[in-house]
Amino acid sequence: MPPRIQLPITDTRITVTRIHRKFRPGPTHPDLEKDSSHKFVTTKAQRKMAKRAALVTRLIVLTTEASKERKGKERVVQSTREPGIESNPPSKEGLRTVPRKTSSVPIKKSRPKHKILDSSRGGNISPSPESMPSSSSNPPPKDILSAVLPSSESLPSSSSNLQQKDESSTVLPSSKSLPSSSSNLQRKDKSSAVLPSSKSLPSSSSNLQRKDKSSAVLPSSKSLPSSSSNLQRKDISSAVLPSSESLPSSSSNPQQKDILSAVLDSSLVAETWHKEPWANTGGAKKVLNLAEEYQDRALPPHISQQDLVRQGEISDSQGSLLVDLPPVSQHLPVATLSHGLDRVLFNPGVHWLQDPRSRVYNFTPWLEKIPKVNHFAFERLSGFIKSSRDEDLRELAKREGKKYAGSTSSLSGLLSHVYFLLSQFKDVDFSTLSQHFKKEAVGFTAGQRMPATVVLNYKDGVYAIDSHTSEFDDPDKNVLTWMGTLLENFLTKPPEEFKTFITMESTPMTTDEEPTMREAFRFAKSKDFVMRSQLDCQDNRLPGTGVFDIKTRACVSIRMDILNYEENAGYMIKNLHGVLESFEREYYDLIRSAFLKYSFQARIGNMDGVMVTYHNTERIFGFQYIPLKEMDERLFGSTEGVGDRVFSKCIGLLEAVVAEATALFPEQSVKCTFETMKPGNHLSVFVQPEEWVGNECLRPLKKLDVSVQHFLDGASVRASDAMRSTSNTWTTKYKIAISTLARKDILSDLKKTMARKRRSLVLPSSVSLEEAKEFWENLNFNKRMPDNMEGKKYSPEAFSLATGSIERYREMARKGRLFSEELAKADAGKPKIVYGEGSYEGTE
Repeated sequence: MPPRIQLPITDTRITVTRIHRKFRPGPTHPDLEKDSSHKFVTTKAQRKMAKRAALVTRLIVLTTEASKERKGKERVVQSTREPGIESNPPSKEGLRTVPRKTSSVPIKKSRPKHKILDSSRGGNISPSPESMPSSSSNPPPKDILSAVLPSSESLPSSSSNLQQKDESSTVLPSSKSLPSSSSNLQRKDKSSAVLPSSKSLPSSSSNLQRKDKSSAVLPSSKSLPSSSSNLQRKDISSAVLPSSESLPSSSSNPQQKDILSAVLDSSLVAETWHKEPWANTGGAKKVLNLAEEYQDRALPPHISQQDLVRQGEISDSQGSLLVDLPPVSQHLPVATLSHGLDRVLFNPGVHWLQDPRSRVYNFTPWLEKIPKVNHFAFERLSGFIKSSRDEDLRELAKREGKKYAGSTSSLSGLLSHVYFLLSQFKDVDFSTLSQHFKKEAVGFTAGQRMPATVVLNYKDGVYAIDSHTSEFDDPDKNVLTWMGTLLENFLTKPPEEFKTFITMESTPMTTDEEPTMREAFRFAKSKDFVMRSQLDCQDNRLPGTGVFDIKTRACVSIRMDILNYEENAGYMIKNLHGVLESFEREYYDLIRSAFLKYSFQARIGNMDGVMVTYHNTERIFGFQYIPLKEMDERLFGSTEGVGDRVFSKCIGLLEAVVAEATALFPEQSVKCTFETMKPGNHLSVFVQPEEWVGNECLRPLKKLDVSVQHFLDGASVRASDAMRSTSNTWTTKYKIAISTLARKDILSDLKKTMARKRRSLVLPSSVSLEEAKEFWENLNFNKRMPDNMEGKKYSPEAFSLATGSIERYREMARKGRLFSEELAKADAGKPKIVYGEGSYEGTE
């Protein structure tokens, strides 16, 4: 077992246990433990020095063992005595025996103690001789490497004579002085590198012998007092680390002069640190000259070339707060929940539609089966109106003197990327989840981080912001887009009224029949914006306005394999907790992929929260009401009011960025793409004109780069620390710069950004590659689309094969369908019991 080498240092202490293992900092001496103010910090140079010494020691041990094996198991060495030199008396028989082969380095029974000496230069302190390992003096081969590690200034000693009889010993110059006043000093090492390190090396022992095969003396102390009249070193290899400038000696021995002359003529140079230009006299002038010399050199690729165009700050007092605006025209009243679902609003947690254990329904069984999307008459509803087509929104913006107008659907994506910049991708909080998710990802999903593209449509001095769908993303072919509208009506309308929207039971609406009134909206204004939010539902018993949003959440198998939704509809939710087939899994995904968007939409609409409906497009499993405060705790932390502060800063920064984007191409519609990539230090905004006539390669393209810095009471802090603050003044300073790169370089960055926005689609398991084009062209849920209007064109590169995880979800869906069919057979003929109502007698 290798020895335990201790390297006590004034500024840093390192304990090396088993020299081939890593270093661990910690106190190694009782005197150091008493000093509570001592800082245990290791520098890179000190760790490098200690590692080098330990490596040399290990090398010497191995070479000594190899030499011993060649010369025999035992070797008797008779101690000799030089005339005129006092030495230790020999053993009883005058002989020394080499230790056994099995232990070349004996282990000390007790841990040695060192006296820690002061060192003004922070050098190493040499350990006491008792701490050095000892063994027999078998000489190693002459080509053994010796380590020269510099450190101290002098090596004074109390001996008056210095003799070095080593066959090959190298004395490297470094120290300022090496006085000696003792009666005699002999060194009989075969190969020893004498590297002075401390200011003095006196010793209080009467006789000191070092018989170690490998001992590394690491420099550090100022003094090592000694009053002995004799000092013998019979080490095979001992390394003393050099560092000072001269080696004067008071010895009268002529051999020392030869040693000093050899030192001065040596080609070896002590290790020194390279000093930076500013450390010398006139360093500032040298740095200035270097800056002038390299000012014309191109920046490295990771540093973008840009010019600052705007900077400012957003404080808590200057944050943009939304103010309600009265609507221009009349609208329908805000809907209310039906089927007794209002119980969900006042009872936290998940509410099963049907209890899986007792098979008792908590709500009417009429809600269990969801109608087919193709059977619902979406044309009977007023439908979604884009911001650019909403005349009421534009009129309010002009009346209030605001330059920008948008809806929650178009603004939430932009606000998300602004938040990623402000928070530097702060992790969300999963502390309320079970142990099943302890090792799951804690960041936002790839879909949540996907770049957001919008079009700012200019008309009459107002920019109306619309979401821009990518080339391969068609909402009309997404079943979940239409499922949300269907379920909103399914939960808020009584069965008799809802049936009028089922095409199989009603007459299709003619083109002359149009809804007379629009849906209910909330309009609000900030410093530069007028915002619109649709109001889904209301209950006056809730705090505030009593308005809340209805959100429908499809199971994970549907979301991951959207085109194969019919087969994946067999996926079941069977448990409250668990990684799969549980409400907890859906809630976990909600936090990472939807809560940020929900929180922004709820604040724009002045809502209390959202009610989530969990389903698989065929049946509903349960309901859960999530207040806005709960979403804030999962996203921003438990600090009171942090959600409002974050929202205020996001709105303020978005207004500044959009103002600079539209200033690049004044009074014309522009398309902007926002993206904040990890670690969230910069927000990139690509801006180009929406309308362009001529060569597409000549369409102008600009890029903005946004960065922020947070301050609490004037002190710079991290984003996470700022979000945890309660009573401090939180100020955010931002900088908006425009890139000076060539257009081709900016276009290359934009293409990479849009590639990250692309999402591959997987064909259903029943559709072959040859049938893919026909399947895509016939897939459409928008019955309002004119016959002459085509959707997104089919592109083969938009599709991919099913991965292993997709196949596992499909297999779980198949097993889930078999499970539900067995349950249906078991329940056949039995009455359906509804909690609080008895047997259900309605028809489905």
